[in-house]
Amino acid sequence: MPMRIRSLFPLFKGIFLLIGVIFFSQAVRAQEMWGIVSSNYAGSNSTMINPALLVNSKLYQDINILTGDFFFQNNAININKEDFRLFKMFGPNGDVPSYGPDGYVVDRYDNKDLKFAYISAHLRGPSFMQVRGDQAFAVHTAVRSITDNRRIPYEIVNFAYEGLDYTPQHNINYQDYDFKLVNMQWTEIGATYSRVMHKYGLNRYSGGITLKGLMGIAAGYLIDRNLDYIVLNDSTINFRNLDATLGYALPIDYNSNDVPIGPLFKGYGVAVDLGFSYTRTKMGHQNRKHSQLCMQSYPDYLYKIGISVVDLGTIFFGRNAEEHKYENVSALWEEIDTLMFDNLAQISRLVSEKFYGDPNASLSSNRISVLTPAAFSVQFDYQFIPNWYVNGTVILPLMLSPKGIQRPAQFAVVPRYETRRFEFSVPISLYEMRYPRIGIAARFGFLTLGTDKLGGYLGLSDFTGMDFYFSIKFNFPKGFCGRFGSQEGCQNQEYGVERKK
Repeated sequence: MPMRIRSLFPLFKGIFLLIGVIFFSQAVRAQEMWGIVSSNYAGSNSTMINPALLVNSKLYQDINILTGDFFFQNNAININKEDFRLFKMFGPNGDVPSYGPDGYVVDRYDNKDLKFAYISAHLRGPSFMQVRGDQAFAVHTAVRSITDNRRIPYEIVNFAYEGLDYTPQHNINYQDYDFKLVNMQWTEIGATYSRVMHKYGLNRYSGGITLKGLMGIAAGYLIDRNLDYIVLNDSTINFRNLDATLGYALPIDYNSNDVPIGPLFKGYGVAVDLGFSYTRTKMGHQNRKHSQLCMQSYPDYLYKIGISVVDLGTIFFGRNAEEHKYENVSALWEEIDTLMFDNLAQISRLVSEKFYGDPNASLSSNRISVLTPAAFSVQFDYQFIPNWYVNGTVILPLMLSPKGIQRPAQFAVVPRYETRRFEFSVPISLYEMRYPRIGIAARFGFLTLGTDKLGGYLGLSDFTGMDFYFSIKFNFPKGFCGRFGSQEGCQNQEYGVERKK
């Protein structure tokens, strides 16, 4: 059946659907799982922040079953802290708040700030690492999904929430620049190599590299360079100028909306992580060779410093892909509230017809490419008393093209207590170097649970997002060779275990 558009936002929604990006249904942001990656027991998961950390692990081996991260953050919509009751909302009665003229479950922020919204879902599947003396190896598998929406104009959010008949914004000339919406889902298979490059006295220098093969499932982007328009009334928009690029590669038939279509992967690419670390150890290095991997020594440290570049890569989509360009075009679009369409191909032709007078003129290519969320990071970890640490990490995005996912800038301080069987940490971070957050994470043997955003759950602040991560993996610490993780039979003098006569 044909669909009818009744407000400005559904028109944008129809366009964004082409690229798999719907602002309000996917308003979230990626994060770093601070309670996992900063640990000396992170094992193969440490490569997510710096591949050089692998060889300095307290583990000689680990087997990751499943590690997951789900995170949401935005500054456009919220549930007021007075109304957020987690157990009531998801209880049998479904006691949810109601806002706005249409009874939405979320409220909007009534200010003129540019809006952001971003989602990150990261599942790291079966993975494995092993340390052999001064060298370490790891392989991992993962499925990732990220939506990155930036610099969204406030009036578009208001129209989306209130409808095109929102009269306070009628007959105003809005001029918006440089906002974007980018979305991509992909799987990856990676291999990591890390080694101690040099050591003398109490100094230890390490490096690492991870190479990743990427298989793109879906992607899309809307890159706006200029949008100059006036909403005259609830049915007419005067597009004075539009300079934008729209690209998408989705697993659907654009002429019928049938799913799935064709092969699972619509594109392929590669990415790389590079890292270095310096460790100031407490004792000199032991070069004794051991007959078993578990007998390896672990050089305890006072502090260590790392630098890394992660997720530097691109996926090229050549299947079921289209890119449309609207280069400084204009149109007076009347009766936009009665616009009807049957499928996504019809939307693209209709928009091209309106701006160019030709339904096919906007199509510029049958290939698109999207950059992965590259970032530069610096890490510092200090052990102030045995088993008590504090970690400080800075993440800075590397934005090499507008057609890419931009990682959020972050600064985190993570005090933690860690032992072989138990670990507890309290991550404190600045999200986008502006929004303070506090979290909590704990590891009990093979299970880690955590959140880096605790305030929203407790009603201490407006609910603008959520965060939850977990890890299920089996750790094999250095110096523990006996049954059930005991030191029996380890014969490792560095751990105080002598050969029994």
